[in-house]
Amino acid sequence: MASASDLAAAIEAFVREPKRILGADQPYEWRQGYSQYERMTSFPIEIDGEAPSAARFQVVGFPQAPQPKFRLLLCCNACVARLDYTDETHVNAHRTSADGIPPFVQGPHYHSWPLNRRFFRGVATAPELHNAELFTMQASFDSILRWFCQEVNIDQLNGGHLIALPQRDRLL
Repeated sequence: MASASDLAAAIEAFVREPKRILGADQPYEWRQGYSQYERMTSFPIEIDGEAPSAARFQVVGFPQAPQPKFRLLLCCNACVARLDYTDETHVNAHRTSADGIPPFVQGPHYHSWPLNRRFFRGVATAPELHNAELFTMQASFDSILRWFCQEVNIDQLNGGHLIALPQRDRLL
């Protein structure tokens, strides 16, 4: 059986490896998220012509929010990198001075794999993304999506991609 450090190295290689989102230019459906306020969608990831079942890109949207609010996730079984474009406060309770991040961030923040690699303990539990850095880019959803793709080595989406935030689905 592979050690936790071998598995962490495999995830690190996955993050570094050039990837492509499959189905970004096809119609897709939103499904209920973890709460009644969330909508989620997921896309397979292709690496070297293959689509490992554990690899996916997810978008979580909050259609009732008055301002754009979303999460972008790169997953390999579990989430290994996540951008939270929200108004939440995130506490970096497990940070060290070497991380170079503040004790907490308020508003949009990014949980990168390099900041969280040391928390990986193996396949029995999902990686905990304890640390986040402030994300200060003020831009359109598409621009932020493209930034995230570049950050996690996903090939840039073509101009005809259909990935967008979910539409408001309630009147109140």
